[in-house]
Amino acid sequence: MNHLDYYKFQTQARGVAGLKDIQKIAFSRSHIYQRIVLPHLPQKMECNIVELACGHGSFLYWLKHTGYRQITGIDSSLEQVTAARTVGCPIQQADVMEWLARQSTQSVNVLLGIDLAEHLSKDSFMELLKESNRVLSAGGTLVLRYPNGDSPLVGLNLFNDITHVWTYTTNCIETLSKMHGFSSVQFKDESDAALRDARWLKVPVSKASTFIMRQLVRAATREDIRYWSPHIWAFLKK
Repeated sequence: MNHLDYYKFQTQARGVAGLKDIQKIAFSRSHIYQRIVLPHLPQKMECNIVELACGHGSFLYWLKHTGYRQITGIDSSLEQVTAARTVGCPIQQADVMEWLARQSTQSVNVLLGIDLAEHLSKDSFMELLKESNRVLSAGGTLVLRYPNGDSPLVGLNLFNDITHVWTYTTNCIETLSKMHGFSSVQFKDESDAALRDARWLKVPVSKASTFIMRQLVRAATREDIRYWSPHIWAFLKK
């Protein structure tokens, strides 16, 4: 047994026993997807969206529930694929990089890699950016979520899974996106978006706390940290 065998147990470890569990997870994160991801998705419900390393399919369930009709999931784990198929979307069991290499140029409107980048070697991540840019249609978007390399709290998520390899700062992602032909990249911190109840109180407190920490860290280290959440989203526009 080696550390990659952990993949075989991820679904069980996360408590996903069936569709009801997937729906519960999708609902618990739907407010984050609504606030962070939806503004970057095409308005046409017929657009072609593919989630790379889709896992048990909770994000696909949210996409389907939101109204998108042409959505596909890709994952190499049989256990994850079996769970994701209960959502009722086309799911292919395949290695993400091999699947991308087989796709036609400019054939997909949106590619998503949620909690994927940290599982890839640096060379594989470079290949992912290169192939994603080729496969995306003009104006298409690559959506990534990964442990936030800018944040002092990054270790909470980077080292929370034995299969994690590496992560990136916003500066690094900006450089790599330009290097691989993307026209722009936007980042979204999860902190405020993750707040669901009593937002009238919690959002101002969060913003004030972040401002104070930012000023203290800048004074102590001269580092100006803009994104503090342990996770961050990046939207790379072709």
